[in-house]
Amino acid sequence: MIKKCLGCGVALQDSDKNKLGYTPKLSNDLCMRCFKLKHYGTNINDGKIQDNNGIVNYINKSNSVVLFLVDFFNINNEIIEYYKKIKNIKYLVITKSDIIPKNIIKNKLVENIKEVYQITEDIILCSTFNNENISRILNIIENNNVIFCGLTNMGKSSLINKIIGSDITVSNKENTTQEFIKIGNIVDAPGFVCNYPVYVPKKQIKPITYQLKNKYCLLIDKYILASDQDINITLYLPNDILVQKRRVREEYVYNLNVQFNEDLVIKGIGFIKFSGAAKIFINNSNIEIRKSLVGGNNEN
Repeated sequence: MIKKCLGCGVALQDSDKNKLGYTPKLSNDLCMRCFKLKHYGTNINDGKIQDNNGIVNYINKSNSVVLFLVDFFNINNEIIEYYKKIKNIKYLVITKSDIIPKNIIKNKLVENIKEVYQITEDIILCSTFNNENISRILNIIENNNVIFCGLTNMGKSSLINKIIGSDITVSNKENTTQEFIKIGNIVDAPGFVCNYPVYVPKKQIKPITYQLKNKYCLLIDKYILASDQDINITLYLPNDILVQKRRVREEYVYNLNVQFNEDLVIKGIGFIKFSGAAKIFINNSNIEIRKSLVGGNNEN
């Protein structure tokens, strides 16, 4: 019988250090990659390239209830599209609910997510930090075979470890879980991987409001955001994302229209709420515009 790594699900082997699943002793429970990730936070290889549609097909062939995980800052059309491809009984689980800003009314947030992305199933806000709705997820697990899936780095393995005391490898590196890992009636699926880096907030976000004047631009991480007129915007981004305000030094083509009470989603980073209409420039193609999840009567 082939022994698999308890951390990532890959078959263990002791013959090639450069291939996945390597361990110096087959009696070990972890491959070298998971051992390094777990004990040193070091990623010795990026793992195999995941097939997102293959993950969906595997899930749809099962009879399992699906818990699809994504955090508040990484909800976008691309991720929700994978969620909608899943035909099983399912729940959208918004993980790390403790990092949601205090000014957000959570019940209203759930309503807005359902409206904006046309979701009919239940949405569960949960946190392994403060145990929000952990009991509800436990109840689902106790009565069903369950698959945990979702965007990479959204806390699937952390949630499973919290609930059943398993030892699946947890790290802030993408693509940590390599294969479907079955533990009793629970399956931990590999995360869906996107073509942009995903920032993972580590603590509660503090929204920052700017008056963005048309003679200035914002440098957000490596991106430039500029507006054709003075406008108030509120940034919902991880606290460690570098934001700088600078005078405009070149001419921009303002070709993107944002309306009052809309969000500009920068995939993998977070979003920006607009408090007025404007034409903007941003040098990033991984974006979307949506009705705001947090504007209007959603904020305290």
